[in-house]
Amino acid sequence: MDTSATLNPIMSGYAAQFMREAEGFVGRDLFPPFPSAIQSASYYVFTAASLANVPKLKRRAPGSAYPRIKRELSNDSFACSDYGVEAPVPDEDRKKYGAYFNADLAAIHQITDTILFNHEKRVHDAATDANVVPNATPAIKWSDAASDPKSDVDAAKENIRKKIGLRANLMIISEPVFLKLQYHPKLVDLFKFTSAGVLPEEKLAAYLGIKQVKVAYNIDATNNEGQVFNPADIWGNDVVIAHVESAIDLTRPNFGRTFYWTAFSGMQAAQTGGTDAAGGYDMPAGAELIQISSYRDEKHKSDIHRAEHYVTEKMVGSDAGFYLANVL
Repeated sequence: MDTSATLNPIMSGYAAQFMREAEGFVGRDLFPPFPSAIQSASYYVFTAASLANVPKLKRRAPGSAYPRIKRELSNDSFACSDYGVEAPVPDEDRKKYGAYFNADLAAIHQITDTILFNHEKRVHDAATDANVVPNATPAIKWSDAASDPKSDVDAAKENIRKKIGLRANLMIISEPVFLKLQYHPKLVDLFKFTSAGVLPEEKLAAYLGIKQVKVAYNIDATNNEGQVFNPADIWGNDVVIAHVESAIDLTRPNFGRTFYWTAFSGMQAAQTGGTDAAGGYDMPAGAELIQISSYRDEKHKSDIHRAEHYVTEKMVGSDAGFYLANVL
């Protein structure tokens, strides 16, 4: 089918830049992006047994064959679907802006925010699926001064380490959980002589013995359209602890992955199957999710920016994560 929409590299680059610097979204941290030159394929699914059963090497006799590593990993498949969206720039709105392209940039902001929001929701739903992810609910809520958040987190970390042989290195918390922890008596007492003001993420991570704590602070409207606005945190009172690795290596253990089809990446050429001229994946982080095309809709006197967004989120190692539900 013929179309008047043409690739807009300037807006694609701007969208990628906006996505790299967006704060409060943690979906790409928890499910690191993996570029694929094809739309669908199989991938490794990690299990506790496959990660723990490391070959025991024996001294090799001269002239004998070398032992080979055998990957006994179950397989699943991914298929990148288009979660695209369009944003119009009416001629009347364009006249309100002092610079011609400011109206277009505003539209790209709306597009990228919409894409990030939906990706965040899908990652949250996958990471907090109690039927798939090991989980527990703290016996004493963290909003109670008698609670022991570190003990709850330590138990979750040990669950991960014993199952995959690796330490958890990322903890996702929502803004309400972060605010409660900042004033938790155990933490306040520990850092009262060393930290001025409220407790930052870095000190919280050090206290909990985890490499990084990321705070998710974006909200969702839970009301129906037309009703009174009722905001709620996307991540609610949920906490997810996980082992994640961003390396472009499917054999590395990961809790989850965001697979994206590079033929529809804003920083890659479709002619090369989504890779650069050398066949490598040297795109900057965050540029993986969007390609912008633009066309004219004369009937509505508007320029239209269309985002193509071919991704899928997959749980690749549920044992590499742990979900603490309703901690407040």
